[in-house]
Amino acid sequence: MTGTLAVIVPVYNELGNIAPFYERAQTVLDSLAGVTWQLVFVNDGSTDGSLERICELRARDDRVKIISLARNFGYHAVLLAGLSLVTADRYAMIDVDCEDPPELLKDFHLAIEGGADVAYGIRSNRVEPVLVTFFRRLFYYLNKGIADSDIVLWMAEFAMISRQVRDAILAPHTTYVFLRAELGYVGFVRVGVPYVRAARTSGRTHYNFFNMTRFAVSGFLASSTFPLRLILYLAVVSGLLFPLVVAIAGLGAGSIASLASVATFYFALVALSTIALYLARTYKNGVARPVFIVDKNRTYL
Repeated sequence: MTGTLAVIVPVYNELGNIAPFYERAQTVLDSLAGVTWQLVFVNDGSTDGSLERICELRARDDRVKIISLARNFGYHAVLLAGLSLVTADRYAMIDVDCEDPPELLKDFHLAIEGGADVAYGIRSNRVEPVLVTFFRRLFYYLNKGIADSDIVLWMAEFAMISRQVRDAILAPHTTYVFLRAELGYVGFVRVGVPYVRAARTSGRTHYNFFNMTRFAVSGFLASSTFPLRLILYLAVVSGLLFPLVVAIAGLGAGSIASLASVATFYFALVALSTIALYLARTYKNGVARPVFIVDKNRTYL
């Protein structure tokens, strides 16, 4: 089947990775018979010369496209920009650091040709601290367990999707984009392709423990209302257990009042904090600031 393919590539201060990635990706994409492709580098406010390096590639190959954002908006905003601003029959998303091998794009293409709407990489465990691996696995299983809709285990944003899937995941217009949750929600026919994640070609990751924690919280809030329901569950359990504790412990009136005050304080702390998180997200969705802003003077499509 002939058609067009847009490969969305986020870039934030990745100067040393751009050329090696392009060489590997070009080789793979050229091998896809009947496919007219473009590499869409989305520059997320880089300050290290990454944009200039991409412009050098574009001067040699007009299949290289550039979207420059007005500042650093973050990973999911970058992907959303690429998906929103480029028209193609199929879309792929891949990081420029080559931890996710460009060669897997061919396997994704074959899966789509075979009838899938989503072909995604199933990540194996990479070489990293044991504690990080533990919390990563905990995030996946916990997120799947409390999500309001399907969450596909071990699926990140490294994927190829059809046009109808792209249209479906862009439809919500939320200001809190979490694409792997959207991919799980929309459904369609999915095929996973196992692979071993490699080391970065160059440089150091921008993804530290703080960013991982923030990412995990965003994932929970974007895919689940369980934390809000948990407040009700805690209230019911507390209401049932409190009289039982009082009876078993034989507490006096003063002790009961103190215990009730402490329990009420911590319950209110948890409840109000949880509600505040969701309320803040609702407020920002209501304000509806754009998820990304394009710098048209440095964008070449």
